[in-house]
Amino acid sequence: MRLQFLGHAAFDLTLLGVRLCLDPHKPGALGGRFQLPAIVGPFDALVHSHWHEDHAAWTPELGTTLVLDSPQVFRDIEVQIRPVFHDAVGGTHMGMVRMVSLTANGLRIVHCGDIGAFDDHDVAWLANTDVLLIPAGGTYTLDGRGAAALAVKTGARCVIPMHCADPRVAIALATVQEFGAAWPFALRSMTQLTHADLATISEPTAVVLSAP
Repeated sequence: MRLQFLGHAAFDLTLLGVRLCLDPHKPGALGGRFQLPAIVGPFDALVHSHWHEDHAAWTPELGTTLVLDSPQVFRDIEVQIRPVFHDAVGGTHMGMVRMVSLTANGLRIVHCGDIGAFDDHDVAWLANTDVLLIPAGGTYTLDGRGAAALAVKTGARCVIPMHCADPRVAIALATVQEFGAAWPFALRSMTQLTHADLATISEPTAVVLSAP
């Protein structure tokens, strides 16, 4: 397993030799407010938590148009989906998104998409998560306090905040430091997460991954 952060909510994940891109953003998305580097594959498949262009790009550089957007087993990776609200008002403002669970060889990684609210059923679905990718920037998603609260409730071993403020993304989001202030356990900074790194984590730990 190797996980690299590509900025905003995008990740480059390799499991069982299968390379996936989670929530790739479109270059220049949202009217040019995205100035993140283009994401370059080739990837074997894509995961889109929802269809907003800052989470669901199709570009030639990705190397594939295959999207894992339904429950299935893809090359020995089990894909599970759970719809959740994109906002705190029952989806009436921003609609729905998907949490996507990817499990291989007993390792479970969940990308929470742009989750904006959660209930006990969501917490139960997230039980036994090893790596939790969770938005923490507020405005359109959970804020730092809400993300920390959900992560603690799930008991996830490794929690990676995403969808936070970035000088290359001109939208109003809270900083990852605000999540860190609300997180009650260990906090580490890394350039990537590998299976060997994860083996050193036995207690709940938040990992801030740097983006290129």
